[in-house]
Amino acid sequence: MKDYHFHGPESRDHFDVLRPGGSAVDSGSAGTTAGTAEQVLTAAGICSAAADSPEPPISDRGAHITIPPENRFLLDWVAFTFKNITDPGDVLEIISIPFDLFIDSPVGFSGYRKSLRFGNISIYYNGRDDMGCHVEMSGQGCRQFEALFIDNPWQELVGTILSATGKFTRLDLAIDNVDGALSLELFYEVIQDHQQIRTLFGEWRRIQSGGFRADDGIKGQTIYLGSTKSHVMFRIYDKAKESGIEGAWIRFEIQLRDKRADQAAKHFATHGNVGILTTGIINNYFAVIINDDSNISRCTLQPWWSAWLQTTEKISLSTEKVVKLVSETMDFIKRQYAPSFAMIKKHLGGVAPFNKFVMDLLDDGNVRMSAKHEKMLAASAAFVPGGERHDC
Repeated sequence: MKDYHFHGPESRDHFDVLRPGGSAVDSGSAGTTAGTAEQVLTAAGICSAAADSPEPPISDRGAHITIPPENRFLLDWVAFTFKNITDPGDVLEIISIPFDLFIDSPVGFSGYRKSLRFGNISIYYNGRDDMGCHVEMSGQGCRQFEALFIDNPWQELVGTILSATGKFTRLDLAIDNVDGALSLELFYEVIQDHQQIRTLFGEWRRIQSGGFRADDGIKGQTIYLGSTKSHVMFRIYDKAKESGIEGAWIRFEIQLRDKRADQAAKHFATHGNVGILTTGIINNYFAVIINDDSNISRCTLQPWWSAWLQTTEKISLSTEKVVKLVSETMDFIKRQYAPSFAMIKKHLGGVAPFNKFVMDLLDDGNVRMSAKHEKMLAASAAFVPGGERHDC
């Protein structure tokens, strides 16, 4: 296997709906990338087009979090494994990402000893021979991957991975509801009344966050259906509150693992209709009902729940602009300017004068920070290291 040192530019436990009928999945590349590696980095929000700028263009990297104009679907986590491929360069060829976007890292995961990283996209390798390579795209990683392509790349990518004998280990589908059809308060009310629901889940839980000041109130809440260790879990929360903005924006996330993720990927690659796929999964595991029949499977759906599902079934898979995080700016500064900082420290001749230089930078930066930077901080506060999202 090659020794990679890449650098970026400049330096019931089944789904009734998941039965594609054995149709073959076409092979091919995952779309067309847009431009050179430097242009790709810029499009994905990892760096500025002006790579030779004398200072990091932080003010151009603000996260503009706004409520979507309409209901939508997003892929919000994608993970897959090629057990027959040990060279991460071969993986990059399959998924059509230029290898010079990645940096080599000694940080591994779950038995893999090394990784290649591009923003929040990681390729883990150098494990046992039978482990091959494993790819993880967090929610931010999905947005960065989308930014590499002109057209929506997901169906073609999923088909390409399956054709190359890849196995999906995690697939998260996110439904953004902004028309008010899905109410978090009403949802919480019905799950407490067993007469109003039909479900395969064995448990639910709610996590809230708030402040200690009298006017703080509840700052966020998340409802979970199912266990974090199970193959299927639902997560529902107020995305507007999490993002620190006003308005109606409820996110319903479906987290699929292992065989459920792979099964869903095969259905999506063959049929492409994510609305039917998602509502089929939801209906199989959970429904809000009117208790009007002794056979619970024949009970009528409550009108508001049925209306939301019918609307959701018609939505196509969308893509989203990258939401920039502070960690990405940190990675960019480290990649681009670490040698310059080391040079300055040597020039100043010691730790004390260098620390004074850094403090002067911070003082100047604090004065020049704008609303864009505050939005980046707010977006980053919703994530913990590794790309996972805070519960509330």
